[in-house]
Amino acid sequence: MRTLIVSQSTTLLVGITGMLGTQIARALSSRDTYVRAIVRDLNPEKPDKQKVLKDMEDRGIDLIQADILEPNSLLPACEGVDVIVSAVSGGEDLAVTGQINLIEAAQSAGVKRIVPSDYAVDYRKLDWGDNYNLDMRKKVKAALEKSTVDHTIVLNGVFTDVLFEPGYLNIFDFEAHVFNYWGDGETLFDTTTIADAAEYIAEAAIDPTLSNSALRVAGTVLSMKQLAEAYEAASGQPLKRNQLGSVEDLVGWIENAKTTADSPYEYLAQQYLYAMVSGKGKLDQIDNERYPDIQPMTVAEYVRTHQL
Repeated sequence: MRTLIVSQSTTLLVGITGMLGTQIARALSSRDTYVRAIVRDLNPEKPDKQKVLKDMEDRGIDLIQADILEPNSLLPACEGVDVIVSAVSGGEDLAVTGQINLIEAAQSAGVKRIVPSDYAVDYRKLDWGDNYNLDMRKKVKAALEKSTVDHTIVLNGVFTDVLFEPGYLNIFDFEAHVFNYWGDGETLFDTTTIADAAEYIAEAAIDPTLSNSALRVAGTVLSMKQLAEAYEAASGQPLKRNQLGSVEDLVGWIENAKTTADSPYEYLAQQYLYAMVSGKGKLDQIDNERYPDIQPMTVAEYVRTHQL
């Protein structure tokens, strides 16, 4: 491990071993900033995590042992840092308590700005209770607004990768060649690949003019019907449309699930679908032109690239 140094611009990344965090680390390492990363265990038992950490060190990223649930461990990691980028995910302990600990450590250490772990639809437009995960983002944003640390939120709609992930949103049934959707299929929503979101997050991290503002980006803006059409055109595979019900029916389904489910995660996918098909989480504007060097992948390109 290299000795910590102080550079003109220092970025501290939290959540480096997660799927998005790893991509953000790679994107940051190719830009003009010195990157540190908080790691809870510098010698993990799992080979996949060992491989990730080795890759990060090979890219010149300094790994620092700290835990966002142990506030005292965060102060040394935050010393001399200009901006913190969080890719923390998980339950209330990590996503809320952990990030608030990070905010407090940043404030004590004089960190100028934080990019919190948002990276979703425009949760600011949702009501409390509309989405369990996004309520946690609301709590963190409220804490940031009370702190002396500036912040930049990055919103990219739903991850394109998740749209096609089997067993979660269940929009695509590839074996049965069925496309499932709620609502009229005409409402527009935003979607961006994880890789492209990471590129935008890295740019936002090193862009000081984004203090106390939002960066809203999208690889594609389309409706459910257009999503099905894009898949068919790119794959050559026809899909049978299956309308599950209206937006009001979806709301009723969620409210009923809230009374019977053992955990919010049993209806969280439907809450994300609601934010999409109701238009409630739609980005009001798209800021892609701010970073023209990033050419985000469209849904059709994603289908072709991944041979879906």
